[in-house]
Amino acid sequence: MAQLYAACRLAGSLVVRHVQMNAQLQNQLDGIFQAQDAAFSDGINAEIDFTGDWKPDADEILVTRGLPKAQALFAEASQNAVALTPLDVNNFQNEGIKALFTMIGNGPNKRLLIQSFGPQQILSSKLTFLHDGNVFQKLTEPAFTLGTHLLATVNPAGDVRFKSFSLLRRVFDLGIFYRQATDIELRAFCNHPSLTIADAAAFVAGADEGIRKAVHTVVKVDVLGNHPVTDIAHKATAIGFSLNINSGRIEVPLDRKGAKALFSFLLNKVYRGPINDQLFITNSNRPLN
Repeated sequence: MAQLYAACRLAGSLVVRHVQMNAQLQNQLDGIFQAQDAAFSDGINAEIDFTGDWKPDADEILVTRGLPKAQALFAEASQNAVALTPLDVNNFQNEGIKALFTMIGNGPNKRLLIQSFGPQQILSSKLTFLHDGNVFQKLTEPAFTLGTHLLATVNPAGDVRFKSFSLLRRVFDLGIFYRQATDIELRAFCNHPSLTIADAAAFVAGADEGIRKAVHTVVKVDVLGNHPVTDIAHKATAIGFSLNINSGRIEVPLDRKGAKALFSFLLNKVYRGPINDQLFITNSNRPLN
């Protein structure tokens, strides 16, 4: 019989609570999640290993493999449900619920089916009316609704299949995919021998989330170490991308728009359209083959 669990973020940690239900609800729960699982995978023709910036098409699903937090969640849900701490029914609004989930399958085919959970699913006793007989009465007991679709699935290896990174990060810590350069790292980047920055202090002070993430990725994949300035300049000229070279160094624009365009170019996110010959910039990419 299906069990319902809540993934709660308490004191910065993700913990599992058992949501206790009567037999009638348990019987209905399995059918609801199975139907959502079918809808989640319907029409999917390709799995894309997530690297931090690809936005899937309608027939694609993203996969992050061996996520430690997902493995831990799976391990806790694999216990006997009665061994888990039950959700505090009278105070569940303050339990920090981030997701509701159940487990289906057997052995190596077991999977977690996860729904996102938000404050809009909590039914307020001040505003909610409950139908009873031929009249409506005010809801007086704590209540919440299930979600209408799945957020993700998790297998025993901790592989997470999902469609929305922004929603998934509400549940799991995905910092490994969303790392941003710190001020110290930005200052070190400004001193790279392949770059020249007119005002390093201003660059660091004005760096927003997008620039910090781009700088971290440029450093992580060692673009400037693997490609000489002359090679980068040649490739810029080949597609008509404006790149200023000063004394053998690439000038980093101080304005955010210019800096982001440069970093996008270094990360293979600037290209010339083969049909209309126009220069484009994209916020996500992946190899065609």
